[in-house]
Amino acid sequence: MSLAGHRVAQFLRAAFARPAAGDGALLEQHLPPPLHPAFTRLSRAEQAHAVATLRTLLRQGHTDPDLLAAALLHDLGKSRAPLQLLERVLIVLAQSWLPRRAARWGQGEPCGWRRPFVVAVHHPAWGEALVLEARGYPRLAEIVRRHHDPLPDDVRTPVDRLLKALQAADGGLGGELL
Repeated sequence: MSLAGHRVAQFLRAAFARPAAGDGALLEQHLPPPLHPAFTRLSRAEQAHAVATLRTLLRQGHTDPDLLAAALLHDLGKSRAPLQLLERVLIVLAQSWLPRRAARWGQGEPCGWRRPFVVAVHHPAWGEALVLEARGYPRLAEIVRRHHDPLPDDVRTPVDRLLKALQAADGGLGGELL
């Protein structure tokens, strides 16, 4: 499939995302109860993406509880300044065609026309703060904060290995439509 076809399919998945059968049971099993309200702050599309990321990790045999909870909460920071679908498309296009400008536009406060770019840059750190506010574990919060960090091919620390798995599952779904 071409990149354009991939992005169109991604747009349609995000536009028509709905909870799937069994999602509630997965939440009960892999997200500590104090963090359930945090998950509900995510949009339907983000919830569907999070559950799909979790399912990928489970199929791969991952069992670390912080990794599995991070799959569900890695985009929690986006709930601080929710994005419309067309804003997500704008970010993806700008990051593909104008990556340095998109990064520069992501500095500052999330207001005006730069708001979607600020959300793209800062949602990992916002997510970490929200996880900690909801009484999530520091290791889980660190994984959420670092879920977009570049990692070397030869990861050495346990948290880096978890991040590598999360990034593969997150990107392995065709990447998120921010």
